Amino acid sequence: MQIKTLLLGAFASIILVGCGNGEESTGLGEMDHDAPESDEMRTLEVELATPDHIMAGDTEVLTAYVTSNDEDVTDADHVMFEIQDEGGDTVEEIEADHSGNGEYTVEYTFEEPGTYTVISHVDAYSLHTMPDSEVIVE
Repeated sequence: MQIKTLLLGAFASIILVGCGNGEESTGLGEMDHDAPESDEMRTLEVELATPDHIMAGDTEVLTAYVTSNDEDVTDADHVMFEIQDEGGDTVEEIEADHSGNGEYTVEYTFEEPGTYTVISHVDAYSLHTMPDSEVIVE
């Protein structure tokens, strides 16, 4: 009986070793192969530039200046501006274009008076940030 148990255990071990794919696993999960190869930790900073007060009907340029580790980010994965009204409802979402030197811009016309919140949603280097700014439209 002991020989059968020993043979069964050896056979199971051989099967398990044979089923391996030859790759070592560290148990740490998948690496992001798109991330820059560096031991340095990545940061993501966004400086949002919006007017404080404007007149209804005026078109304004909204700018998100994006940096990472004190360098301009010219290849962000996604930059979008969300305009919210006083109640927190989304009025519009607009994809931003890279205009150079880490600046992502949109032109927007605030049609109605009120207080609006402009939120920039920025994704780069597997990081996300969303600073906001208040705009008063008279």
